[in-house]
Amino acid sequence: MRFIRWFRSPMVARALLLVATFGVLHLLGGRQYVGVLSGTMDGGMAAMLFGVAYALSWFGAVLLAPILLLAGLASASLRRRPPTPSR
Repeated sequence: MRFIRWFRSPMVARALLLVATFGVLHLLGGRQYVGVLSGTMDGGMAAMLFGVAYALSWFGAVLLAPILLLAGLASASLRRRPPTPSR
């Protein structure tokens, strides 16, 4: 029951979305297009956009997702249940 409450947190959902986005771009082969950003590859505008999207998703998954995940889990675990009315 407690796990379900943790995953309802918007910060946890955003962290999972960032990691999922990175995973999809990685599976699509985005890593090879990051070289376009340094000028070592010639791939055109589409390759550059794909490389930028992959790099931004990597930074999001590595830097932002852990922070969002910890904040969301802490917020959800510290949230109290509403008091039950006494009879």
